[in-house]
Amino acid sequence: MSSEAIRPSTLDGIKRLAKSLKVERGIQHVRALDDAAQAAGFQNFRHASNVLRAAAPKAERPRAGYCTFLTAYWKDREGGGSGRETLTVWLSAPWAELISSSQLQNHRALVNFRVEGPDHLAREHLLRTQSEARRTVCAAARALHFMDATKLRPSKSHSRAFPGGRSSNAIPGRDHYSIWYDRETKRYLFADEPYEKAVESKVQEREDWVQQHGFAIVKPEWAGMYAPDVGSRLYLIAEETKGIPLQPIAAALDKLPAPIVEAAWEGESAPTLPYFVSPGTIAKAAAEKDKQKTPPKSNGQRNSVGYVQTFVGPQRRPKGQMPIEAHAEVGRLLKSVLVATYHRKGVYNRVDAIRSELDEWVQREYNGAELSNEQFFELYYHESGSTFSRSLPEAERKRHAESLMKARKLLDQHYPDCPPLRSLLKKMEAAVKSLRDWV
Repeated sequence: MSSEAIRPSTLDGIKRLAKSLKVERGIQHVRALDDAAQAAGFQNFRHASNVLRAAAPKAERPRAGYCTFLTAYWKDREGGGSGRETLTVWLSAPWAELISSSQLQNHRALVNFRVEGPDHLAREHLLRTQSEARRTVCAAARALHFMDATKLRPSKSHSRAFPGGRSSNAIPGRDHYSIWYDRETKRYLFADEPYEKAVESKVQEREDWVQQHGFAIVKPEWAGMYAPDVGSRLYLIAEETKGIPLQPIAAALDKLPAPIVEAAWEGESAPTLPYFVSPGTIAKAAAEKDKQKTPPKSNGQRNSVGYVQTFVGPQRRPKGQMPIEAHAEVGRLLKSVLVATYHRKGVYNRVDAIRSELDEWVQREYNGAELSNEQFFELYYHESGSTFSRSLPEAERKRHAESLMKARKLLDQHYPDCPPLRSLLKKMEAAVKSLRDWV
């Protein structure tokens, strides 16, 4: 049966017929696709592709993932109309995990979008018509789908993707291109999106360029980001040895549904007012409001008072008094540790600093009539019986650690929570750890 008599009714059928016509007529594949489409009753292959894809039953899109809203406002100054166009896009991650807010500037489809919320990006300026607003949000959606599928991010480091780092070496016939990089490997690729008709005459020149510079070029089935509904096509280009491997990227893109375009608009069209506020934005505002209602946790600063220490300067101590009997017991416990740990500086130096600070506190808590000089000097100093041991048996280390923990409990019991006390107790905990690690 001659290929001339075949009248395909599906895209796959048109592609199969094109392969036959290419062999029979000795023509280029692009021309064969157009001839096969005309045999099916269409103007050309692009026309057939648009019509048949639009007519095909749409598979129910999975709703697992994260919802992102894309909004553009418009005002027709000549016709007088105005409104809002909002498109809902489902992604595998929140948009902010795919691209940072500053990187929105790195791609033409997102450059004029601002962050409205954790799930909402909106066009900054009014657009002139409803059609332009829809095209704008569809283009942004296509860029987000590209990022979601590939996990690449847009870049302005154009020289990283060109041979020799020079844009003058870029592939012939390039148009509407963008640069993408992989954060894991730090490699780049060049996404070229010329109009397919315009690049037909450059096919051989582009192939020669690829061979000359050691690059690879792959054309995914997924049509691309720029203007797939009016004939642009996506070509992935990268250096073979140092660039991003292209086949896995193309395979990921080919799993995407057909690029979102204005002709298949499924978004929400609404009046300009009230302005659209996304669910994520509302939830974030509510959380911040609840956070403001929660009284701030006190850092204990009000539970301390200032004093000036000789040769040191301004210091703070807990507000209030610890009973003299408690001071005496804490001092006894600290001194019992000091006499046994002289050669364990991680313990000795910390405990010595603790007693020095407590000595400062107690002399400001009590006057001479309440605490005699003889009693004061004995509280934290005048220990005797230092052993100067370079190691201690485990049982003794355990006993001294218990002494420090008992002293800590007394301090925590008699002083209010405040930064000076917390600092002192932190030293105590570090001394206990050093003591337990001593062998």
